[in-house]
Amino acid sequence: MAYALPEHLDHLAQFQSGVLSAQQAMAGGMTRGMIRARVRSGRWRKLQYGVYATFSGVPTREAVLWAAVLRAGSGAVLSYYTAAELYELVDWPSSAIHLTIPEQRRVAALPGIKIHIANRAELAAHPTLLPPRTRLEETVLDLAGAARTADEACGWITRGLAEDSPTRSGSD
Repeated sequence: MAYALPEHLDHLAQFQSGVLSAQQAMAGGMTRGMIRARVRSGRWRKLQYGVYATFSGVPTREAVLWAAVLRAGSGAVLSYYTAAELYELVDWPSSAIHLTIPEQRRVAALPGIKIHIANRAELAAHPTLLPPRTRLEETVLDLAGAARTADEACGWITRGLAEDSPTRSGSD
């Protein structure tokens, strides 16, 4: 089939909830023309500039989050309210996607995405969870620091402690 992805790109796309950046696709052997043909045919859809869903239809929330991370580039992690959503500290998705990037990087304003810059973004990143996000404790500290009131800050800390408790995580 002319539109089948090379196996290594197919695995990467599956790993990233069906999302690939143009940079990843081209590093995997595709050309810009091949990407454009897939978008024109409706097999792929553009989620962000240079980031594509390798499927048609409505993207899942996880695919949208992957697209934001890939669009923001190297070192970007989901943070603040979006990380809280992934840790189930809130019962609703944040309207804006929150990303933290390393301080030495700059990203142009992106619609629907709130960019935070941190000098310790790499240390704040969770080492294994995907899509990339800040660690639970970093998320809680960010949200407590951004709180408008002391009660709101305490609320974030309390939720973070409940999320990290042994009974909640299922360990003894």
